[in-house]
Amino acid sequence: MKPHSLLVLHRRLALVFAPFLVLQALTGSMLLYRDDLASLLQPATSSAQEEPAPVSALYAAARRAAPDSAPQRLYLPPAPGSAVVAQMRHGDGTLDYALIDPASGMVLSRGSIWRYPLHAAQELHLRLNAGNFGLLLVCIYGAALAMLAVTGLWHWWPGKRRVLKALKIPDRTPQRMKLRMWHRSSGALMSAALVILSVSGVLTALPNFAAAGPAPVDGLVPTAATIDAAVALAGARFSDGPMRDIRFRPDGTIAVNFRAPRAGPWAVDTAVVDPSAPGTLRAIPHEADDALWTVTYPIHTGSIIGPGGRWIMLLLAAGLLFLSLSGPLQWWRARANRKPRS
Repeated sequence: MKPHSLLVLHRRLALVFAPFLVLQALTGSMLLYRDDLASLLQPATSSAQEEPAPVSALYAAARRAAPDSAPQRLYLPPAPGSAVVAQMRHGDGTLDYALIDPASGMVLSRGSIWRYPLHAAQELHLRLNAGNFGLLLVCIYGAALAMLAVTGLWHWWPGKRRVLKALKIPDRTPQRMKLRMWHRSSGALMSAALVILSVSGVLTALPNFAAAGPAPVDGLVPTAATIDAAVALAGARFSDGPMRDIRFRPDGTIAVNFRAPRAGPWAVDTAVVDPSAPGTLRAIPHEADDALWTVTYPIHTGSIIGPGGRWIMLLLAAGLLFLSLSGPLQWWRARANRKPRS
């Protein structure tokens, strides 16, 4: 006999965290296809065949777009004809974004994070767009998802010999019971994958606590010559892959990430240049990067099993969405049925 308190815990966790898990499922699905969606959601430029502007010109355009903020990151276009995305951070930690034509350096649009769905999805998925507090909440409901998967499986478990029978939903099942049985069976089938998803997500998020605070706006402002020299030095070290993004750190260093498709779609080689020490570079090939995310992120996105992994993760996200909606719906139905009829 399973303790009733186990079911009570499962239901209470679900009622508290279901809205957040719905948000994670939706934003995570968007991020799985981020590059594909960027081509659809971002305005096309007329510069697909033109020579790209120097990075210093893109940086200057970002500063012009939001003079009271500090350009923090430039996302280079994943495909020809797409725009550069500049991320700017204000002193209070809020973010602004601008789309920049990669050839002319013209600012195509500028606005808050809510104007750019993919970047809003990224911030919501990682930290609810709320700094360290939001990051903490994400880790908490990531842990809650693991607990929901474990307690749900434990409460459902019928014994080894009856697993297949318990997973089936007979045709004669009353209509009012089918949603509950679909919830239990699908939850049981996905429980192990949901634990892996939640644990890998929390482990990917944890190191970001150090980087989630507001960055100073009045920090070191690199000159155009400094930026272009740093990018050229980094490009000479990693010439095999295209640049993915450039980060301008508060300490004045410039980090350039290059795509490393040999190790997966999310892998990068990183070159860090310190303008105060001209000609010096710290190169971090993907294989030498010991950051925790290099292990957990491929698991979390499914890329560890190859190109088809993101389709599996999309199905898992759809399953999580179903569980997050069907669980509270069952509770609401049961509560409505218990109310005395007048």
